[in-house]
Amino acid sequence: MHLIRSLIICSLLISLSIYAPYKAFFDQVPQNKNLVINIERGDTIYEVFSLFLPINFANKLFLKIYSLRNDINLIQYGEYQIGNKSILDIINLIKSGETITHKLKINEGLNIYDIENLINDSYLINDCSFLKCINTNLSFREGILYPDTYFYKKGMSASEILNESHTRLENYLNNKLKNKSTYTSLNKEEVLILASIIEKEAGNDDEKSKIASVFLKRLSIGMRLQADPTIIYGLLPNFDGDIKKSDILDKNNKYNTYMINGLPPTPISISSISSINASIDSLPGDYLFFVADSKTSHYFSKTYEEHLNKINELGLNK
Repeated sequence: MHLIRSLIICSLLISLSIYAPYKAFFDQVPQNKNLVINIERGDTIYEVFSLFLPINFANKLFLKIYSLRNDINLIQYGEYQIGNKSILDIINLIKSGETITHKLKINEGLNIYDIENLINDSYLINDCSFLKCINTNLSFREGILYPDTYFYKKGMSASEILNESHTRLENYLNNKLKNKSTYTSLNKEEVLILASIIEKEAGNDDEKSKIASVFLKRLSIGMRLQADPTIIYGLLPNFDGDIKKSDILDKNNKYNTYMINGLPPTPISISSISSINASIDSLPGDYLFFVADSKTSHYFSKTYEEHLNKINELGLNK
């Protein structure tokens, strides 16, 4: 009986002697510059904590004791933000699976080459190079995404986001064309092509309908669109930033709207919703020409003479 009592007392004394350092261990906030950790599938709790703590005998013992009382081996892999968190908070974080959420901004004006670079520079797995994975009825892959900010976890497949984005665009287009308030002779593909040119030409949202009316007017009378951004797109991905006279006269560039009749074969970028709306809701107008008179606006002319006068006034003929 005396021996049992002695063992109990010794056990209590041992427990009390390690309680303070045990509690201090789980209350501590690791001083580590690496505030983000990446847990791989199959990592043990010791491998995880070795990313930001020395796993010495005492620390391993404390983790073992805690593990026996609480199941901390059911950790979820992924990327975690652990800055300013205690050991106990970090354990709860990785048990809950609250991994870091990243943003992918698919902006209007981006082209298929930009999207490829965007995906490759992200934490996504690029299983959709140049949008080849997208399930679409359209005859092209350019300009078929809905511009927005998309959220994802590290290691997700790009195809999930890109197909979601395309579906959103398809739904918007279908609803818009079904419920349009004004007549358009353009089909869905033509709408996206024209919208992408408007996107690249417009200096602000307010003038998009005017630009659309110019291009629609030109199309209606068989006049070439003569849009510089289409030439540039046809020179990608090796465009050097300067449109040369030889580029304007190049009949082999199928996007050269100075040489081809009508619209180019595909969009030249992702279009904003305002550009899509402009291509659908606008009608051929009285203006046939426009020229940039500031970084964010254009001057519109009804005649070529007026257009040339404005060019001379702006000093763009030099």
